[in-house]
Amino acid sequence: MNLPQRQTAENLLARVLRSPVAVTRVGQRHYTAGPGAHDEVVTTCRLILLLAGSMRYTVEGRSFVLEAGTQIFVPAWTRRMWSTPLEHGCEIAWCEFDDDPVEFGPGHCFCRTPGRAAFAREKRALAELARLWQAHTRSADDPLLRLGLEAALKPMLARFWQEAAPVLAQDGIEQARPPHPQVRQALRWLEEHFCEPDALARLEAACGLTPNYFRERFREAMMCTPGEYLQRLRLRRARYLIHATGWQHKRIAAEVGYADPLYFSRLYRRFWGHPPSAELSAKDSPPTSGPD
Repeated sequence: MNLPQRQTAENLLARVLRSPVAVTRVGQRHYTAGPGAHDEVVTTCRLILLLAGSMRYTVEGRSFVLEAGTQIFVPAWTRRMWSTPLEHGCEIAWCEFDDDPVEFGPGHCFCRTPGRAAFAREKRALAELARLWQAHTRSADDPLLRLGLEAALKPMLARFWQEAAPVLAQDGIEQARPPHPQVRQALRWLEEHFCEPDALARLEAACGLTPNYFRERFREAMMCTPGEYLQRLRLRRARYLIHATGWQHKRIAAEVGYADPLYFSRLYRRFWGHPPSAELSAKDSPPTSGPD
């Protein structure tokens, strides 16, 4: 790591260790060959550990391949997509957390390749973080568990930034404008309320901006409309429910905000490329809880 890169890492690490960091999702999953996430802007930072296989990651239009044993940091508000190129797929463990890394903009991904012992330590640390996350999701937002998640994540970030290096040279990457503050608030609100049938109407009424201006700023930040983003959240949740429950599709449609199950099925087919009924014949579980 050269001097400017080290200074950036030191500044970010110092700020992260001194500031609150809110963990928003933790998990581990195996993915079969094929697309893993759509081309979109992510709204949270991601720390990902590739446990097995390989993945092709595309950031701001430029691609690179990650092999097993690699750890990667993707900052919030980065446009990215990824896929699994090999037949045997890949397995990843990851953590998503709220932070706005002012030290660099979207596209400034960093990676680290820990040694065998360090890799095993990071794998154990993510497993413990996942255990805490599961306990947190079952609790009524227990503040002690929330602090426990933060306390478990920060040492991982400290170890990462001591060895991290940029994945791509930044020449030629056009940096996106920071999202409008009201767009950030809207995204956070949607994450909590997307299953409500009137979520879109309530969002636009409460955002504090004129509808047209809000939609323009939202599209500028996320490359889609608020309605398209809401649909994406709902259909990912629906796919998870199909695999995780024995519910009928009519109930799942209602759970994610759609009163008409036929309309839900049409949207599902259009988004995932197959009807809900085809899910249970799939060999792998859905990427709904993954770094999507």
